[in-house]
Amino acid sequence: MTPRRLHSLGRIAIAFALGLSAATALAGVGVYLALLDAIDRQVDLRLQAEARELLDGRAGPAEIARRIARERSERESADIGFLLRDPQGRMLAGNIAPAQPLPIGVSTVRRDAAIPGLSRGRAWVQRLPGGGTLALIAESEPIDQHDHGRLRILAIGFGAVVALLLIGTVALIRAIRINIAAIARTAEAIIDGDLRARVPVDRPRSAFGELAVTFNRMLDRIGELMRGMRSISNDIAHDLRTPLARLHGRLAALAETPEALPVRDALAEAVAESEEILAIFAAILRITEVEGGERRAGFQRLDLAALAAEVAEGLELLVTESGRSFAPPRSHAIVPIDGDPRLLTQLLVNLIENAVTHTPAGTAIRLEVRTEGRSALLRVEDDGPGIPTAERERALRRFGRLDGSRHLPGHGLGLPLAVAVAGLHHGQFLMEDADPGLRVTVRLPLAEC
Repeated sequence: MTPRRLHSLGRIAIAFALGLSAATALAGVGVYLALLDAIDRQVDLRLQAEARELLDGRAGPAEIARRIARERSERESADIGFLLRDPQGRMLAGNIAPAQPLPIGVSTVRRDAAIPGLSRGRAWVQRLPGGGTLALIAESEPIDQHDHGRLRILAIGFGAVVALLLIGTVALIRAIRINIAAIARTAEAIIDGDLRARVPVDRPRSAFGELAVTFNRMLDRIGELMRGMRSISNDIAHDLRTPLARLHGRLAALAETPEALPVRDALAEAVAESEEILAIFAAILRITEVEGGERRAGFQRLDLAALAAEVAEGLELLVTESGRSFAPPRSHAIVPIDGDPRLLTQLLVNLIENAVTHTPAGTAIRLEVRTEGRSALLRVEDDGPGIPTAERERALRRFGRLDGSRHLPGHGLGLPLAVAVAGLHHGQFLMEDADPGLRVTVRLPLAEC
């Protein structure tokens, strides 16, 4: 089972904060234990030095007892406890009486030893040649509650470090969010067709500044390539449309001459073919113009419901004469949007004509306009054969005609133009199963009040 990945800055920040806190806590514990060990070592060295003085010259129990008495009388404070026992465990000299036996060697003494005034200390116990024992005990905490105070100081110190690091982490995450948001806004603007949008660069030599500069250079290069491709396609379309228009005119004029009477039908077909080619070039140029985003500058406030009703009224006769029924929008509520009325009219015409072209006679076609949340929904639905889910993507490509419609008139640019118009208006173009039939929904943002 693979470990769960972190997918957001918030989770990364939380994981980093938890890891940092754990590391700091471990460091604090380590410092505390190291401090206790250093204190214990110093106390142990002191006890060993005192023991050497008491045992100097292979002194016997009586001499050791006299030295203990002298040490006690000469000391200004009784910070060291002495205990001399004979082989039977009886006390010969000293000033302490531990409640529990002390092990031979070095050990830690705590409150349970019941030594007055001792909360924590170190003991040094040595067995003497005659069988007796000499014990020395010194405090490792000369001040009451010293250990708690030490812990409090460490907690405050390391807590301050954690707080500073967390503040720095939050600041770093915020800086990352701000820079990512700037890149995201630029990317959204590019998606919406504004190829001039760039990431703002405040400090070019910083890490984010270098990233923004590189990102902008990439956008500059993409823009150059897009302009080059658009220029080539536009130039080709314009250059070919002019001679095609002349050819169309000459064919039409030739068809009207008496000499062309034997081939007039063939010339009429050639004129129709040239008109179709001109329509294709016009559609390509229109899609290129829409996808470029230039038409957005001419947006105006309009009522989508009124526009749809007007288009429905103009196309109703066309639909009914084709042997299909048509249900225009019934709602009279105002649906305000910002857009290009000509392009939206073209979108509606393309969707309705597409439904007429690719459905059999007797099909019911419905047009609906309504609001949903902060969106306007424009929906064209029919109960015809529909489009299989696997083929819908191809239907939206330029010249993407399906196998069942290749014998029908058209050139496969109606739906791509509708998609381009929806994208120009910051909308979504959806194709769904109407069960039966096809439902095409265009979701557009409502105008801000």
